[in-house]
Amino acid sequence: MRVLVFLILSIVAAPGHSQDASFWGARDTVLAHVPGTPKVRIGIWDSGVDTALFREHLARNAQGAPILRGYDAFKDRQDIPMALLPDSLATRSTELNQLLRALDDLDSGVESQQAAALKARHDSLPPAEQDRLYDAIDRYSGHVHGTAVADIALAGLADAEIVIARMEWWHGSPPVPCWSRELADKEAASIRDLLDFQMAQGVRVVVMSWGRAGRAYLKNLEECAPEMPDSARIALAQYTITRIRAELIAGMQAAPQVLFVGAAGNSGKSLDEADQATRFVLPNFLLVGAADRDGNDMEWSNTGKEVSLLGLGERVPARLPDGSLSYPSGTSMAAPYVANAAVKVLLVSPDMSGAALRDLLERTATVNAAGSRVLHVSKAIMALDRER
Repeated sequence: MRVLVFLILSIVAAPGHSQDASFWGARDTVLAHVPGTPKVRIGIWDSGVDTALFREHLARNAQGAPILRGYDAFKDRQDIPMALLPDSLATRSTELNQLLRALDDLDSGVESQQAAALKARHDSLPPAEQDRLYDAIDRYSGHVHGTAVADIALAGLADAEIVIARMEWWHGSPPVPCWSRELADKEAASIRDLLDFQMAQGVRVVVMSWGRAGRAYLKNLEECAPEMPDSARIALAQYTITRIRAELIAGMQAAPQVLFVGAAGNSGKSLDEADQATRFVLPNFLLVGAADRDGNDMEWSNTGKEVSLLGLGERVPARLPDGSLSYPSGTSMAAPYVANAAVKVLLVSPDMSGAALRDLLERTATVNAAGSRVLHVSKAIMALDRER
């Protein structure tokens, strides 16, 4: 049956592919839609998704409602597709979308009018106002992060749909909530619940563009609990990471049919030093680093033996909630780019296990000058035909 399906599916160029001689365009593949093809479900495990942008790609329950589960910053259930913003930010969404596009340009060295305007605005403000401006941008960036991840994961996929698993972290400075052992336990429990929820919905690929690094918990405690001894902060951060890691490993081991795709992080460190909760190796877990538009390692992408594949992480097209196009960079973008490739493979060979899928993507990758494996989608698809 899979051979027949593969023969019926026509492998076509992505939009504009015939004119796209870029490194990534030359190795991309889009599978044409075949009526009646069962949709592959992707878990967007992130900060939430603007469902208005993906009406045709939402997995729905028997009542027609989008399938989703979420937790707020206090790790309490809150089943809404995106976090609730304070009015002070929600009323500025048009401005903040524009600022995010400008920040994308600044971060990647693109000289644009919007980047120049943001720099001029920043330079005109006193330090306290500069901090408030970037606090607003950071909060809003986290709010829309999952929408960008979903857009990248779904690009060119007519036969895929998403299940939303929403997480929310603390906000503000000093941060609210202030971290505690109770919250660490609730965080670990919510992570296992979101993992199990996605498995119950038949998700085959899960995108996890987050890492839960120890330094973030330490920074939280330094700001909101300055009286806490350093040793106690370190112990609480390590307790949190260990609890989360244990739940992730147990949940992934119980779901061998699923490929989990994580982001290596953007601090330019080894994962031994970064010590994020997703620093582990499993057959069905693929930790992804970022490559530039020519397939070279990005210098800010974390490294380590756990990072086994690079995806495009430089100026990846992704829509903001108003539908406008942004060009963010990061391993958060590389992870859904790789997940997109994994779904294409499953559309051709739907019975592949998570481990087999990871193995295929890794062994069909090319190797760059630094010795890193770089995703090659079309080679992975062609290998399926040769191996039948």
